[in-house]
Amino acid sequence: MAHDSVTQLNGHHDTFAAANGHGYPGQLQISENELWLLSYYRESELAGALLMGRLARETDDDDLRVRLTEHCAEEARHAWAWTETILRVGGSPKRVSETYQSRYHAAVGNPSNLLEVLALTQIFERRVVRHFRAHLSWPGTHPEVVKTLQQLINEEAGHIRWVKDRLDAYAALNGESIVSDMLDRFKRIDEQVYNELKEYATCFDKVAGPKVNGPDSIEHRLRRVAADAIGRDASSIPLDTSLVDLGVDSLDLVVFMMAVEEEFQVEFTKEQQKGLRTLRDVAVALAMRGRT
Repeated sequence: MAHDSVTQLNGHHDTFAAANGHGYPGQLQISENELWLLSYYRESELAGALLMGRLARETDDDDLRVRLTEHCAEEARHAWAWTETILRVGGSPKRVSETYQSRYHAAVGNPSNLLEVLALTQIFERRVVRHFRAHLSWPGTHPEVVKTLQQLINEEAGHIRWVKDRLDAYAALNGESIVSDMLDRFKRIDEQVYNELKEYATCFDKVAGPKVNGPDSIEHRLRRVAADAIGRDASSIPLDTSLVDLGVDSLDLVVFMMAVEEEFQVEFTKEQQKGLRTLRDVAVALAMRGRT
């Protein structure tokens, strides 16, 4: 497929399809609303991979480190499965402003111990399977979407099994009530998050699309993004402290800069990022771009 013949979608050329030769439809074969939803699935899988990778780096449990690394790799593979699916139905992945995990995080913050990690993962993966099964039953679901849903349902079941085994082992050592109480806590949060999202079933761009920012200053919003990314209270983050001193390592920095770009709808090149040593540097760079 020549570059000039690639159909223009959503205001820009499908450059991925052009760069990879041929085989992708020239027109979108699903609704715009479902394209936003599939892009949300994709972004949530990416967020899950980043979270599992971070947890794998931080745990002192050798077996858990292996499990979380495998889980990280599979979540990333699932993100690619949704990317391919979107391309096969004639679309390009939308740039999504939030994920299911970010809604969890708003409710509970970062998981602070092994039990929270296991419980959160178990409840989230169960939700994914239930929702994907429901999506399979929606009338008019595209065959490519059906194929990916079925594939991921089968693979998510493996996540649920290993987490359940670890929860059972934790309960045997620490008591069943502490595990059941934690699971119940996350179930309530999950129901709240899911029910909120269901209200946007026919207009999912209002959830996943660009956010309309309020009157907050750049500095206030930047502190909030940093707090979410590194698990600190926003009021305790001075603008002039270096990112390294804040405990931002190489992986944290990637997550943080991704969050900044999503919050302010900008993109920083690698060269530009090299000059951003403090939060104030980031704030100045944003102000110069007019991101007020």
